[in-house]
Amino acid sequence: MQLFPKAILSPFLTVVFAVISVTGGLLFFHIKNGMIMTLHQWLGWAFVVVGCAHLLLNFKSLTAYLRMPKGVASLVVALGLAVALACVGAHRKGAPGHRGPQDLPPSGRSATTLAP
Repeated sequence: MQLFPKAILSPFLTVVFAVISVTGGLLFFHIKNGMIMTLHQWLGWAFVVVGCAHLLLNFKSLTAYLRMPKGVASLVVALGLAVALACVGAHRKGAPGHRGPQDLPPSGRSATTLAP
């Protein structure tokens, strides 16, 4: 007996993907409230866990797909897109960790006194 039967795993993954997609779209357009953010964060973790289980159950099919040139090409494109978007997001004004001129300390104070 499998811990996650495909008959349960696939519909669950589909619903979680749909909710993550909708809440992610809302957050992208700065439509935020506690419920949206909580759903997105916690179901994001559920998506990771169930997605990993899905990959394990379909590992043989995945490796067969990655032996084909189209499979490798799609993997390279997806990874490239993820890296490009991460780089763009890291340089976006207002992104976590980004400090602009407005965050500079007044004269006479050390920059190390700024809160992260």
